Amino acid sequence: MLKERSGQVRKLLVALALLAPPLAFSQQQADSGSTQDPASLNPPQQTQNSNAEADAREGAPNPAATTLGLFARTLNSASPLGGDKGPLQWGWFSVRSASFLQYFNNVTLQNPGMPPVSQDVSGSEFSTSIVGSRTFGTSRPTELTIQYAPSLLVSNGNVYSNVLNQNAGVDTTFQLSPRWGLHLSDRFSYFGNQRYFSGLSLGVDYSQGTIAQNSFLNGPGRVIYNTVGAAFSYLWSPVTTVTFTPTFSYQNSTSAESNGRQELTGIYGGSAVTISHSLSATRTIGAIYSGQYATYTNTSKTAGPQSNDFQQDFLVTYGQKIGASWHLNVGLGLTSNTVGYSRIGLGASAGISKSLRRTDFAVNYYRGHQFNGYITSSGTDRIDLVNTIRWTRRFSSSTSVAHFRTTNSPTPGPSGTYAMEQLSFGLNRTLSFTGGFGYTKQTGEGIFVSNGHTRTAMVGITWTPAATVQY
Repeated sequence: MLKERSGQVRKLLVALALLAPPLAFSQQQADSGSTQDPASLNPPQQTQNSNAEADAREGAPNPAATTLGLFARTLNSASPLGGDKGPLQWGWFSVRSASFLQYFNNVTLQNPGMPPVSQDVSGSEFSTSIVGSRTFGTSRPTELTIQYAPSLLVSNGNVYSNVLNQNAGVDTTFQLSPRWGLHLSDRFSYFGNQRYFSGLSLGVDYSQGTIAQNSFLNGPGRVIYNTVGAAFSYLWSPVTTVTFTPTFSYQNSTSAESNGRQELTGIYGGSAVTISHSLSATRTIGAIYSGQYATYTNTSKTAGPQSNDFQQDFLVTYGQKIGASWHLNVGLGLTSNTVGYSRIGLGASAGISKSLRRTDFAVNYYRGHQFNGYITSSGTDRIDLVNTIRWTRRFSSSTSVAHFRTTNSPTPGPSGTYAMEQLSFGLNRTLSFTGGFGYTKQTGEGIFVSNGHTRTAMVGITWTPAATVQY
């Protein structure tokens, strides 16, 4: 039976590889792999269950909710949501972290048709992470998780709750049967103007090799982003999974008031199909196809998408775990979109991550349709590098570098470069003194994406009761 199903899987992978190019040429968003958030628009990452070989020999599938990676992930992170609630908890809800950061920014705007403007901006940011979680049932448990990460800015004696990032998420996981699993997810983000981002551009789960990108663009206006997804996962065999993920997304962006308020809205509906097959305990192959139709409403005649669009991405992927801490993945395929006519380009992904006793290192590249903090009908190239060094048990540093550019577009589109150095010194098991400095350079049309650069310095205190630092 296992050999017969493996033969069927190989035929299905070949059929997808032959079918997807004609689909891309005839009509014209890469979604998550089997271990990614079903509502995420980040690049796919294929990972391997270390027990897959043993399960195959035994001939019995694992429960769907665990084998298929159907669990809540921390907001803006690739890692699963930790179970340590800390001392501040009330019933379902708990405060997982809190921070106070003081920012010093120098912003220079060079928007087309306007003289350069430079200003110094400082502010105090208060932020926290609140989580509510509950498990229902015992034999086939259902897990409900609610996450909210608000921010508050105080600048020049004024309190602003709408100029920084606000993030929220809801996850519900159902184990429908030993082979079927369902994960419902909703992710909401509010990016205000004058927002200060001093975090790492890439979140990495080094145990699995999965990633989560973070947006680093500045204003000039605010951006609202919401995605709802449902991942239906099926264990075709003990070493093969098939996941179908319909998604619905809403994006809204406004321009700076000084330019005359412009507004752009994008509504997306589509789905993705993911096949993942384990060749061994360390090697995985797969295929991912996603397509979505986008409807735009735009008051600007010069910036942002001007017509509706159908976006497609197709990748054939390969993942391998090398030794105890290396994860490697590559993908190659096509990306396409239609804006009046068909535009087809190369789709690709590549990533490598490694975690050692004192060092974590990851590089990730993706070419396709992804959200970088602005609304576009074109694909983008994006590459991220993250390196963390634990110099002592108390002191660590993290370096983050990222760059993206718009591709598959008749005219040059927005692009951005980001670099950040973070320093952290543990005062005790839960409190850390943090500091850092960074640089952001972005090229935009001056309406929905600013053109200029920002220098940032920050210092503050972070409280994380679930910290894993050992003294």
